[in-house]
Amino acid sequence: MDWFWNGLLSNRTFTWVMRQGWGIFRGCVIAMLALICGCSTPKPPSYTRFPQTLIAPPPAIPSPATPISTAPSGSTVLVQPPLAPESTAAAPLRPTATSPVAAPSPAHNDNEPWTPIALWCRSKGLPAPEIQAGSRAVKISGITHFLGFEPIDQGGAICIHPLDRIKTFEPLLLAPTWPHPKILVLDPGHGGAQAGSRCLTGNRFEKDFTLDWALRLKPLLEAQGWTVTLTRTNDSELSLTDRVRVAETQQAGLFISLHFNSSFPNTQAHGLETYCLTPCGLTSTTTRVYADDTTATFPNNQHDAGNLVLARRIHRHLLSATGAADRGIRRARFMDVLRGQNRPAVLVEGGFLSNAEESQRINTPAYRQRLAMGVARALE
Repeated sequence: MDWFWNGLLSNRTFTWVMRQGWGIFRGCVIAMLALICGCSTPKPPSYTRFPQTLIAPPPAIPSPATPISTAPSGSTVLVQPPLAPESTAAAPLRPTATSPVAAPSPAHNDNEPWTPIALWCRSKGLPAPEIQAGSRAVKISGITHFLGFEPIDQGGAICIHPLDRIKTFEPLLLAPTWPHPKILVLDPGHGGAQAGSRCLTGNRFEKDFTLDWALRLKPLLEAQGWTVTLTRTNDSELSLTDRVRVAETQQAGLFISLHFNSSFPNTQAHGLETYCLTPCGLTSTTTRVYADDTTATFPNNQHDAGNLVLARRIHRHLLSATGAADRGIRRARFMDVLRGQNRPAVLVEGGFLSNAEESQRINTPAYRQRLAMGVARALE
């Protein structure tokens, strides 16, 4: 009987072991399938930043199809040019090789309080300026200037930033002094294929008017004892770097660049503007399409005070000679023809060729002679 019970027990044990083994085996299979399915799940997508789109600069203004010959003879050099290009907006003077140098130490204490300007002027024997809080335009002795910072009202007193006091008002205390020897470079703007702005009346170009202005001005200055060199004496194209190089070669004490303005398609703007380089730390009056790095300084910034004194004299005498509207003494950094200069230097805009009335006047030899006389009187 023992053999019967032992066999039965062995069969049941075998069956139990088999069932337990199958359960374990099935569990392992299910676990393996789950693991396989889990590994095959796709990874989440990898997101990347959209590529940046570069904004292309505006296309260059087309030059006239045929260069204009303007070889000078006598006092008038203008000839009738061919049909002008459709676009009449002047191409901006683009910066070229001049790089900023290390910024100088600030000329003022950053914690210095703003200056009550009427009180300051009175203490220096200067007339009080026409000035308003929030407006960078200010009239000083009847001449429009532009500040680097908007004035503020402090307890009823209009106050200006210390840098504006140092760079705009303190030079007013300086008497103009001319270099010895009296060597000056006149720069008729544009030339050759770089025609500049087109005159709204008369179908002539800025390059012709600037050359005529310079040729009229040269003998007037020579009669006053100046040695005068022109960067160009005919319809030739000259880079901005080459214009600066002329002044270096001649060891000039002053540099004056002559231009005419355009605001096309706006035909309402009119008047005279005189530019000098923006001092380090101040905001420019005009930037066009260029960044305005207030921390940058250039070789010409060593003449900040002399630049403003020269600009003010020329601007005042041009207004008196022409009766044109006063658009102010302005500052800019993008004019490479100024920022590379190692001498006082200014750029004069003698009126708007995009304004019908003003372009008509500019188109007459008599008006250009008045422009020449205005600059000459400023340098007496």
